[in-house]
Amino acid sequence: MGRKIPVRQLQELALQELAHNIVATVGNEVRANNGIELEVDMALLIIDVNCYLEKVGATSIIYQDLLKVILRSDTLEASIRFSCLQMLLNECIQNLAVETFPQSYYEKILQVIAAQGRGLKSLDLSGVWVKIEHMHYLHEILKNLPNLVSLIVPYIATDDLLCWIAKYNPKLRILNISGETDITESGVEALAFSLAKDCLTVVDIGSLGEENIANEDISMLLMNLPNLTTLKSYSFVGRSLRYIRENENPQFTCNLRHVHDTQTSAVTMEAIKNSCPKLEDLYLDTPDRGILSKMNEMKLFKLKLYRFDCAELYPVLEKIGTNLVHVTLIKGRGTMEIGKIISSCQALIDLDFYMMDLLSYSSEKCFNRLQGLEILSSPLQLWALKHFICNTPTLKRLAIDSVQFTDEDMTRIFLEHDFNHLEDIWFTEAQNLTLATCEILIERCPQLQSIGQLTGWRLTPDDVILLKGILKSSNSSIAMLPANILL
Repeated sequence: MGRKIPVRQLQELALQELAHNIVATVGNEVRANNGIELEVDMALLIIDVNCYLEKVGATSIIYQDLLKVILRSDTLEASIRFSCLQMLLNECIQNLAVETFPQSYYEKILQVIAAQGRGLKSLDLSGVWVKIEHMHYLHEILKNLPNLVSLIVPYIATDDLLCWIAKYNPKLRILNISGETDITESGVEALAFSLAKDCLTVVDIGSLGEENIANEDISMLLMNLPNLTTLKSYSFVGRSLRYIRENENPQFTCNLRHVHDTQTSAVTMEAIKNSCPKLEDLYLDTPDRGILSKMNEMKLFKLKLYRFDCAELYPVLEKIGTNLVHVTLIKGRGTMEIGKIISSCQALIDLDFYMMDLLSYSSEKCFNRLQGLEILSSPLQLWALKHFICNTPTLKRLAIDSVQFTDEDMTRIFLEHDFNHLEDIWFTEAQNLTLATCEILIERCPQLQSIGQLTGWRLTPDDVILLKGILKSSNSSIAMLPANILL
């Protein structure tokens, strides 16, 4: 049988009960005020609740966990979540992630953080779209956070914002300013020569697939941030490395461990190889033909390719496959023989295929390392898919968009082979599978956590009711996806 619902820890129960009581109390006050802004009664309530928490010895961790639980609840009204933010945020809280709020709350949220969040070391404002007229609040927030280590502010970055970051956040290590922004050379230069230039390790900048920031500007970051390991989102890192070696420093090297490049040429590939001796993770989007062979001497742990020739990849994997643990292949041209990947990449843990021309599998070898397999919009004959699954008993995650398996096929696979590690199985379209397959999965997979996408299976309303009863009677923790299918 699959996993059982565990007995909840006392700490978790206590936190939930306390959060529930706070939310209920705030909710009653908000409704009493007809949802309008906090007035005298709410202000007094905030004081009372904080006095109570202080009296019972609530630590900074409790405040932080309470705030996290409440802000993440998508069923609570925005007015209640905001009131709880105003009530619980204090200088002891170090991590704050503001979830999605209506636009009318943006200014008030920034005001609260500016006034009460001076102890923050990690701030995620993904749920708040800061308008130009409210940017001064964010400036004030940053000025008051000298110990800030992580800042996530996608889509709103400006040159002025980067200047404030450069001046007031000397310990910053992680910065997310990705998406469509108004950043120019002056903003990038401020970041490149900021007080945090020796601390920054991860910078998420630009938009995937778009050159909305000049190569020369990215080059400035690469040359002046000595501990930078990752440039996320920006998809033309190779061109920036090439620019540096051709125009600034022919012997340039950096500490990048992840590189994403688009339309990679031979010269650009050489720049990547020579500039990044510590490279571990490489993503090539539409590389020129023949480029893959340039990877032969690289020691990679993760490889992702988009629009490439499958035939080019085989000899490369024979050279570099020993260390690869994750391979993602997208829109490969020609036929990709999975068995050749497996034989070359003995340490492989995750293997993903998306929109490939054709997949095949003819190996007889049992592969005892692979944990994740995802196949989407990539044709593979049914018998080959069965054979591959049967030869991979270590799978933890299996996701395929469309399968023609029958209940008999699934019964044979899971009765004749042990899948003691399988946690998640996802078939988007499986019109031949019924309740019988759900039952065999529940019975034969002791670590199973989820089965989906059941709206694409052949389940009747009576089957759903019966399945719900089976899970309840066995105290099973297995999630049936989508989550509303058992409602």
